[in-house]
Amino acid sequence: SSGINAEYGENTEEDGFKTTSPVGSYSPNSFGLYDMIGNAWEWVDDWWTVSHSPDGSPPPTGEEKVKKGGSFMCTKQYCYRYRCEARTKTSADTTGLNVGFRCAKSL
Repeated sequence: SSGINAEYGENTEEDGFKTTSPVGSYSPNSFGLYDMIGNAWEWVDDWWTVSHSPDGSPPPTGEEKVKKGGSFMCTKQYCYRYRCEARTKTSADTTGLNVGFRCAKSL
């Protein structure tokens, strides 16, 4: 069990982790990727906008950044779109135990 209640995206602590879990604690998904959701919201470099431009690109500047995914703190009342592509805004200088970032490399 991942410790995530699938219906509500709530941290049930069934996995033994009250907060974040160590990287690689669970099996990879069908693409071979680990920890794609649930540990911490992922701060991304995009500037926030409600809707992207027709070509899908984010705005070149802004006041707030985007965070994606969800975290161990999610509950039914708070994380209403608990999935990898879920996105919300956050201040550019935000910090917290439930916010991190993902390193990625183009192949």
